Amino acid sequence: MERVGIDVVGPFPHSERGNRYILTAMDYFTKWPEAYCLPNQEAETIVDAIVGGMFSRFGAPEVIHTDQGRNFESCVFAAMCDKLGSHKTRTTPLHPQSDGLVERFNRTLAQQLAIVTAKHQRDWDDHVPLVLMAYRSAVQDSTSCSPALLMLGREIRTPAEMMVGKPPDAPAGPPGLDYARKLQDRLESAHEFARNPLRSAGARQKRNYDVHVRGRHFEVEELVWVYSPQRKKGRCPKLDSEWVGPCRVLERLGEVVYRVQLPPRGRKVALHRDRLAPYQGIAVPPGQELGTRGTLDSAVTTPQTLSNNPSVSAGPSQTELGVLGPALSSPSPAHGPSAPSTPSPQSRRRPQRNRRPPGHLRDFVCPLGGEGLCGGRVV
Repeated sequence: MERVGIDVVGPFPHSERGNRYILTAMDYFTKWPEAYCLPNQEAETIVDAIVGGMFSRFGAPEVIHTDQGRNFESCVFAAMCDKLGSHKTRTTPLHPQSDGLVERFNRTLAQQLAIVTAKHQRDWDDHVPLVLMAYRSAVQDSTSCSPALLMLGREIRTPAEMMVGKPPDAPAGPPGLDYARKLQDRLESAHEFARNPLRSAGARQKRNYDVHVRGRHFEVEELVWVYSPQRKKGRCPKLDSEWVGPCRVLERLGEVVYRVQLPPRGRKVALHRDRLAPYQGIAVPPGQELGTRGTLDSAVTTPQTLSNNPSVSAGPSQTELGVLGPALSSPSPAHGPSAPSTPSPQSRRRPQRNRRPPGHLRDFVCPLGGEGLCGGRVV
């Protein structure tokens, strides 16, 4: 295995075995998935599960890719990577697309567990192995092969094959060195067959993604806004700004990743450009302390929406304030008697509705002479 992505799914309801989380891992080339049910998501628990499971059977990968969770950024996980000789990489904050393969598998796993789990939802960890079996035997669109064929060199037996049985004329695998050589040749052929569809699928997915991307590039020392939807206790998130800034771009790490200095302590983080928006306001010279939260005024404008090309909305203009009426835009005298207000002849009033009684009250019969006691028709 060359590159493996790892993530944690949960929390789920407490199972009968005391589990609440699922540790998922997937090989980027073969798409072979692994899932381990855990009672917690501490770093020690994750290391024991992944080393005793996937790495002990298939070996340590060259690269381990995770998000920026505390359990994956801990000293325990770093020590594991150092002892195994694996290079640790991570995604940018609040950008799960950087590990889209594992995130997509997590959604598929949760959907399949929702189908087979009982109503009390306490047996979800009993169905994880069978869901993995179905996923490993399914043909992937990117590779045109199943993960089992690329990882094991053969297809695994499904419940349908167990019920029907093996064909009588199926050749039995020869034992010994001949079988090992044939298995190696079969694996090499399967891997070579999967590389071309992988390249085509990657180019197609990039082309489809680039259709909706209109992101811009930022220069070093440029001031930007940073999207940071943090919720604080005692504050309404609808009234609080989700943008931090202005922040300074320190360097460009890649095509879409920048290192940005966050206020007020000057913390340096690597962020995807989808979380950045251009700052349009008073210029802040280098070395001067930057702000902490975006404010909407006439000098500084804060982005309102987050997209691939974040647009900066202008502050409220005098025309926009004028639509509130003259009572809010023009001053009124503070002293002096007020003149009696007379209705303007040009003022429009709301049209009155012509009220009519219901039809069953307009026409009724009274058996008395004259006009009747009720004022209705006389028969």
